[in-house]
Amino acid sequence: MRNIIQQILSETAEKYVNCIKKNGIMEISRMSEEFKSISIEMSKEILAAVIAAADDAICEAKAERKADGIKIHERKVPREIYTSLGMLEYERTYFNKPIGRSYILDSILGVEAYERIDAGVSAKLVNLAATHSYGKSAELAAGGQISRQSVRNKLMNTGEVAYVPERIKETPEILHIFADEDHAHLQSGKNTIVPLVTVCGGKAAVCEGRNRLTDPFYVQGYAMKPEDYWEYIYALCAERYDMRSVKKIYVYGDGAAWIIKFKDVFTDALHVIDEFHFKKRMKALFTGEICSQYGLAASNAITGGNKALFDGTIQRMLNAVEDQMPEGREKTGRISTIKENAAYIIKFWDAVQNAKLPDTIGSCTEAMVSHILSARLSRNPMGWSKEGLSKMAMVRVFVLNGCEVEPADTLVWKRNPDKCSVITSIEKYEAIVKKQQEEILKDAKHWRWFEVDDLISGKTTGTSVALDALGRTRNIA
Repeated sequence: MRNIIQQILSETAEKYVNCIKKNGIMEISRMSEEFKSISIEMSKEILAAVIAAADDAICEAKAERKADGIKIHERKVPREIYTSLGMLEYERTYFNKPIGRSYILDSILGVEAYERIDAGVSAKLVNLAATHSYGKSAELAAGGQISRQSVRNKLMNTGEVAYVPERIKETPEILHIFADEDHAHLQSGKNTIVPLVTVCGGKAAVCEGRNRLTDPFYVQGYAMKPEDYWEYIYALCAERYDMRSVKKIYVYGDGAAWIIKFKDVFTDALHVIDEFHFKKRMKALFTGEICSQYGLAASNAITGGNKALFDGTIQRMLNAVEDQMPEGREKTGRISTIKENAAYIIKFWDAVQNAKLPDTIGSCTEAMVSHILSARLSRNPMGWSKEGLSKMAMVRVFVLNGCEVEPADTLVWKRNPDKCSVITSIEKYEAIVKKQQEEILKDAKHWRWFEVDDLISGKTTGTSVALDALGRTRNIA
């Protein structure tokens, strides 16, 4: 292997020099790309050589293979797999074993059967897909050499990933929990909701008129039962905070049934009506020439906490609509809208009043949903399968919580006993490969990579001078 690596390094050095001779000094961006391309090709050649040497070591371990009943079936079987260096081609040996056949080297390398993309690149694709389209993810991770469908396949094959918060040193006395949902489109033509809860300890000023939440984390609950979802949220809070030190909890949200279920778990928490939905209800109440006249009185009643005054104002408004609007669908619709929205505010009167409490920090539920979910799930026209939506919501929230999908996560589906056959323990063969590499590399610091005479031929040239200088470099390992 030493001679092979020397040969590759020597040829690579000559490619660098020839590149300079051919193009001279040019824009640094072009020179960088040229050198990068040469370096990547060199890396792939050396990697293939190292792999070939490892495969030879396994084949030469005859005593160990005989003890395990493993025989050579076919040598130099080609394999292609896309890596961070691009498409890599290498050869390995196919072995007969007591039950079935396998490539021992592939097992050592962590290359799964039938996989065309290595686990590291797969994880990068999935992490990128959490924030970009499939096509953009393929472009960023592989220069477009991987298809959009391959990116989706990697996402779908990713196992369950769950965010586990780290314990913080100082638990805040007040927790703020924001709850809302995104509405995603399914391929069936129907819509579905993806619940989102954001938990934080407060807010901090970024600049004038702009704030940020302090140490937030996000929890999505697609397809979860509300009671299970809130129990899960509580468990995460208990992991992050000392809940005995929390004196108050505010839950910001509208009146959706799944949100109100928080009371079964966070029994002492106060519901704070979400500002966006409250203003939406108020706007619907006092739209139109007749109703707008009662808006100020109703707002004053809410500000003063006078439910009777608010109810009386709504009744007077309904009477005015009855008297002044002509009969027809418009009048019927207006009365229905008034009753529906007024009933909502009356039902959640306490939650409306809680928004005035001095410890509340204002609601940002819509902003959270827009940033965390809608930007990827529903902002652009798209239709999801239920499985695809579940995976994407899971991975997106996981990544936005500051985590990363690991290479092993993308291969979980391969670990099903029905889908993979475990060969005889590969530890001893890993040890054989390691020993062989140590033998090859033990004197590497004394190697003079470019002193092999027959690699440099002919008269003195710019190339030979450069290679001779490089050959005098010591201790480069």
